[in-house]
Amino acid sequence: METKTKKPGFLARLFFGSALAFGASQAAADNCYIMVHGHGTDGSFKSGTNQPALDYWSNYNFSEYAGNSAITELIAGSTDNYAIVGYNSTDEAGYQWWRDEAAGEIARQIIAIRQGNGDGYIHPEANTQCAANDTFWVVSHSQGATEMMYIAGNALAGSPNYNTAYTPSGGVSVNFDAAMSGLAGIFTLGGAIGGTEGADRVCNGNWLDSIINFAFLGQDCNASVEWLQTFDSYAVKSYIGSNLGAPIYVMGGYKGFPGLEGASSGLITGEDDGYINLASQMSCSGSGKRYVESDLNDYKKIFGISYGSPTYRCNDANKGTPRTYNMASVYTDHDAERNAAIKYPDYTNIEDGITCGNGRSMAGRINSCL
Repeated sequence: METKTKKPGFLARLFFGSALAFGASQAAADNCYIMVHGHGTDGSFKSGTNQPALDYWSNYNFSEYAGNSAITELIAGSTDNYAIVGYNSTDEAGYQWWRDEAAGEIARQIIAIRQGNGDGYIHPEANTQCAANDTFWVVSHSQGATEMMYIAGNALAGSPNYNTAYTPSGGVSVNFDAAMSGLAGIFTLGGAIGGTEGADRVCNGNWLDSIINFAFLGQDCNASVEWLQTFDSYAVKSYIGSNLGAPIYVMGGYKGFPGLEGASSGLITGEDDGYINLASQMSCSGSGKRYVESDLNDYKKIFGISYGSPTYRCNDANKGTPRTYNMASVYTDHDAERNAAIKYPDYTNIEDGITCGNGRSMAGRINSCL
């Protein structure tokens, strides 16, 4: 099958236009998608074809999702490339998102990839290792989005944790600045940007929550889960600066899991993807578990008089984090976000959403916008 080079999409043209406005020379190049996985994967090792961080993007929790891949959707119909970032996000390791073994490791791998050193993984697709002259984008899922918000939010001088990750002994210098400088953008798929109510319930729930957790989540309140709670003292927005080292484009899912596992949505406030509230995924201002029906509008008005129940806007001007932009809200669940198994979702029209292309999964939508 012949592979074609796509014309640059809306976001790519926006990036090139910004670069030219600042006097940078930018010729159209292949995209490189740097993939940052979420919670529960030991991506700290790769041996032969045993590559958990790569497999994450096609693995599935539900049998009907077998045989799909977000990476396939991302690079379809193009000469684009991808790179895998791996870190240990398992409960057994228990690393918080601000740890050197997590955020620090991710940043170091991004730097190496952007230097054209490859990712060290065996790609099933030929000739898809990234080159140093590619246009680099990060695609992150779940906890991976939290990691990227921390890195981007501490990549500029004056940030509270500028170029710093942590170990139990204290701060470790990591060049977040180099990892983010010149990056075209970061996509978050079902990101735990404002935490997850699931972690709230695991760590602070009642006896019923414990039963549901045992049946559906199977987690304990280790340090990594504790730091995914929705309270401000754990939220990444409380630990970043007033600007980001790269723009972040958020995508949120609002479909429950299939089958019995869909019961998990009944325990989460408002819309969710089966595990994370839409307000958290979209980095809305306020609580990461608040109700965001109709993608957040103001009070309704009649003759200039407000009436009805107050809800909160979640347009680009009302984010809980800086330089964060709405991309799309997609009818898909937390599992299908990372394996692109749901190909024909509906889209909710959201304020400031980027209306480019009609990709039939989160990964496919990124492809159509670039």
